[in-house]
This record gives sequence, structure tokens and C-alpha cells, in this order.
Amino acid sequence: MFSNDLKHFRAEAHAFLLGQSKPLPTPAIARRLFGARRHEMPETQVVVRALLGSDARFVETHDHCWTVMGSSILSQALDEATFAVVDLETTGSVIGVDEIIEIGLVVLQGGEVVERFETLVWTDRNIPPWVARLTGISNSDLEGAPTFTDVAETVASLLDGNVFVAHDIRFDLPFLRWEFARRGVIRPAVTGLCTLQLSRQLWPDLTSRSLPDLAAHFGLEHENPHRACDDATATAGVLQAALDEVRERGLVDLGELFRVEMLSAAASDEDAEPQARVAES
Repeated sequence: MFSNDLKHFRAEAHAFLLGQSKPLPTPAIARRLFGARRHEMPETQVVVRALLGSDARFVETHDHCWTVMGSSILSQALDEATFAVVDLETTGSVIGVDEIIEIGLVVLQGGEVVERFETLVWTDRNIPPWVARLTGISNSDLEGAPTFTDVAETVASLLDGNVFVAHDIRFDLPFLRWEFARRGVIRPAVTGLCTLQLSRQLWPDLTSRSLPDLAAHFGLEHENPHRACDDATATAGVLQAALDEVRERGLVDLGELFRVEMLSAAASDEDAEPQARVAES
């Protein structure tokens, strides 16, 4: 593949993504560039990821989809964007083995909470003692609670079109992706932000970036750590502090906010919550 070909493919991918209202997965871009017969070939998708990943105009979301700087998604003004702030409690950190037991979701727009959703989620998997101690949730508390299937459409509708936010997005987003997939629910394409990563870049002098410590630093109410709604509310408060900070620095849209987060996306942090892991088959 010659350099002129690469430039052509990048230009076509850029023009294609510039006109999309949501981030798109790699196969959708491969289909556009290489046609329906080749778009699912692994080597084709590797080429697409390499083409886009080496060009700063392209942004890979936490959901492994792609958009571009200047798109309608990232051109949203910070004051106009709607953020869906999510926190999950689970039976552990292994996707495919552990399950969600509580969901908290706070919708933030213009600095105001405009909607809340919280629910326990029934599972027949035993809650480990350490999780019960951490969260205060026992299996008996889940009796009569809805299943994830019961609430999946509601959760998906609250995420759709909004910016997905979690304190450690590496944990919450993969669990939701897995739960949507195993139940055949069409999951919304999301553009995601991680308040943990934002805190690294915006407040590098803080000694801890755990959610309870960030909540204390900013004077946020956080009476019940490790309960989904309280954690989602505290995360929304940290997000608001981040938005205030970047506005003071002269940033005005989502694209600029994403650039701030991307600067620290590869950094490690000892304060992070455990990252979700996928069970080996």
C-alpha cells in the first residue's frame, strides 16, 4: 500500500466521520473504505486502526469507536453538552463471571442534575463477603429487584446521545457493554470521559485521586461510598469541578476537553479502582 493510498484512505475516513452524529466502530469505517466484502477481515480492521491511530485528527473513544476533531459530537459547547454519569457496583471485577448488582446514573446538563436513575439489580450469583462489606449490599437485599434485562432499555436510553462519564471508565463501561451484548440489547455508541484521567491532568499535585478523596477535596457530599447512586453523584460533582477548571483555562468545547483527557489516558494511577477484566474462555 503506497503513501498516496494511505493519504486517500485517511482523507476519506476523515470526511466520513466528520459527517457522523455518533462515533463509529472500526468495522463500519472499514466497510466505507474497503467495501462490504472485506470490512470484516481482521487485517483490514488492523489497517484502519493503524491509519486512524497515527493521525491526531482522529479520536478513539473508550468504547473503541472513532470520531474526529471538528465533528458535531466534539464541537458541542461544554455548556450545552449533556453528560450521563454512571457508577456500578458488581460482584467482582471479572467480566463474564461477575455481575452488576447496582446501577447509579446521573444526567448532568448546564451544571444541573436533570435526571437520576438508581436501582439494585438482581443476580443469583453469591455476593462475596468482601463486596458485601464494601457496599453493604447482600443477596437478600436483591430479592424483588429487577434484572438487568428489565432495566437495560432505560439505561440505554439515558446514555444514548450523551457523553458517558465514569470515575474509572475502564471498569464501568466494559461491564455495561458486556451486559448489553449478552442480552441482545442494542447498546448506544458512546463518547466517554474518565474523571480519574481528567484529575491527573488538571490537578497533578493531589496526592490521591480516589473518588472519596476527590469528593472531600472539592467539598462534595459523599455519605455512602461504594453505593452506586452516591458514587455517581460524587463523580458528577468532580466532573463539574473539571468543567469549571477547563473553562477558566479558556477551553469551550468537548473536543478540547477530550484533548486534556487524552494527555493522561495512558498514565497509571495507584488510586484507581480495579480495572474490569474479561474472563478467559
